[in-house]
Amino acid sequence: MLVAAEGQKCALALRLQPLTLEVGFKTNIGFGRHANEDAGWVAPDTFRWDRAGRLMAVADGMGGHKGGGFASHYACKALDDYYHKLTQRCSLLGPAELCRHLTDLIYRIDRGLRFKAVASADFKDMGTTLSCLVLTATHSIIGHVGDSRIYRWRSGHLSCLTKDHSFVQEMITEGEIDPLMRDSHPLKHMLTQAVGTAEPLEHVLARIDTIKAGDRFLLCTDGLHNSVPDDQIGNLLALNGDAGSLSQILVDKALANETRDNVTALVVTVVNAGN
Repeated sequence: MLVAAEGQKCALALRLQPLTLEVGFKTNIGFGRHANEDAGWVAPDTFRWDRAGRLMAVADGMGGHKGGGFASHYACKALDDYYHKLTQRCSLLGPAELCRHLTDLIYRIDRGLRFKAVASADFKDMGTTLSCLVLTATHSIIGHVGDSRIYRWRSGHLSCLTKDHSFVQEMITEGEIDPLMRDSHPLKHMLTQAVGTAEPLEHVLARIDTIKAGDRFLLCTDGLHNSVPDDQIGNLLALNGDAGSLSQILVDKALANETRDNVTALVVTVVNAGN
């Protein structure tokens, strides 16, 4: 299922024995923008999750209206095509193998977008962030490039499971600036890595964690996390409500804080896990 249009929202109870998920998606153009270059994707329930997990992703395009929107939607469409083929396999794929397939796919998307840019001047400066989450009955698998983020809320505690590929994050890592300056620094939008730019992708952040019933994940673009502080994100994810309602609440909070960017929230609640 490809989800990207402004105002579109879904709240689906995905009955996957022994894994049960609830998924909600919301995106909005934000203030001062002429187009929504964000995109999101959730694997449909026809996929064989027991072989390849349940994949979902958000992408934030860059490079102007035509290029940025094309890049983010291209990335999501490639996820759809590839994982559809992957789930037709007969063998069960473990977390490590799924992680390898996911990172290989992101590199493949990077090459595909670069070929498109060479073929058309309209796409010369395009690129996209891409944050992917695969949930199996026992594990979460992440593949990530850029400054979109994946959070996990568990037992009252919020953790960011990704690290921004940005100049500001590099300066924080090197101890050059205080982490509290992250959201106000003038270079906060400058990326060190993105998918599909002129420079080949050097590194995909990948990680594998166990999941528990009650875990709640948030995949979001920077239009949300740059305008809603982490403590507020945690408080909102702690609210009672279905994933669709929570995704709406998070986007509404970003809009109330007058985000100047496209804003997207994809919320996933693990209702029942297999471990």
